Amino acid sequence: MRGTIEKDPNSELAFTIDWRSGGLLKHEQVVDDLGWTVQPVDDDPNCLRIIEQTLSTSCSRAVLAGGVAGQVYLLTCTVGTDMKRVLKQAAILRIAAASLTGDFHESD
Repeated sequence: MRGTIEKDPNSELAFTIDWRSGGLLKHEQVVDDLGWTVQPVDDDPNCLRIIEQTLSTSCSRAVLAGGVAGQVYLLTCTVGTDMKRVLKQAAILRIAAASLTGDFHESD
């Protein structure tokens, strides 16, 4: 588990996993993108979604969009290596709650 990340529901967020710092053995390389998942998945059109994903020999990257304000999601990435191992990392992603708007009036 990689920790908790906060995302604004109205912006995109690029999230990268460097497998060298979390799982690859010496001289091992990532060769198969086994996918990114987001949970929970629901029918809300604003649900968090992966709009782009890329893979290199040591890094996985996903670009995330949307998300329901206040919702917490589990983001998981799974890859296969040239040593026939399967690696998985996850992060908790919280969508920032809508900010309060209005005028602030200081009382005397």
